[in-house]
Amino acid sequence: MRKVALSLFLVAIVVLAAGCVGKSTGLTEEKVINAIKNIKTAHYDENFTMAMDFTIPDDNTTINMTMHFRINAMMDRVKKRALGNYTGWVYYSGLNMTFNWPVYIEGNDTYLKVDGKWYNATDNQETGAGSYNLDAIRAILNSTNVSIMPVDGGYQFKLNVTFEQFANATGRTYALDRLFQINGTVETHAGWVLVKLKKDGTPYYIETYFDLTLNIPHPLTNDTIPVHVIVHDSEALNKINEPVVIEKPKGVENAPRFDGLWD
Repeated sequence: MRKVALSLFLVAIVVLAAGCVGKSTGLTEEKVINAIKNIKTAHYDENFTMAMDFTIPDDNTTINMTMHFRINAMMDRVKKRALGNYTGWVYYSGLNMTFNWPVYIEGNDTYLKVDGKWYNATDNQETGAGSYNLDAIRAILNSTNVSIMPVDGGYQFKLNVTFEQFANATGRTYALDRLFQINGTVETHAGWVLVKLKKDGTPYYIETYFDLTLNIPHPLTNDTIPVHVIVHDSEALNKINEPVVIEKPKGVENAPRFDGLWD
């Protein structure tokens, strides 16, 4: 079931690396796009949860997996850097793994500090965090019509989307590509994006939810294994455009691959 676990983890990466929003009525698209462009620095707190279950047809065994990740970091969108902490836990087949790692991101490269040593945890050219959510908002604004409603002294909108639409709109289809390579498919039973905006169009809260079925071929038979997946992600931005200094940590330049996580 290694391919199943890998596909699910890749779905997690896509959601963590992507973001969301769309076109506007009331608050113009141009104002939102300009507000996004004007965000140079910020702190962000992102919480991601994924729960899944599937049954192995060979012996009718049910497998459950739950994971929760949190990234609390500051970002510099000009230098394309982020620095913070990556915490969470993964429960899978009776095993419970917890972690608390410093994280540094530069461009498309992600590094984790484990047991006092930096490792290169970059999985592909689509990884990233923080500013990528804002870039995703701009991408969806250019392709989707939404109604932005006034609320709580600002604005918000909620948009129904499939997981494929979400991945394609953000340009981060790595998990889907890997799934399709093994002749898998994805069905979205429910999916939405909620975005809260300040009066000037600056996004300060992004939330996504997906109820999915991944249909993954059995590696040894002609059977298809349906994997039920619930994904919930939320990100709050604060201290927008306040001064931040993010220096590249020592040990990052020659950091070895973090094979224990990705391979």
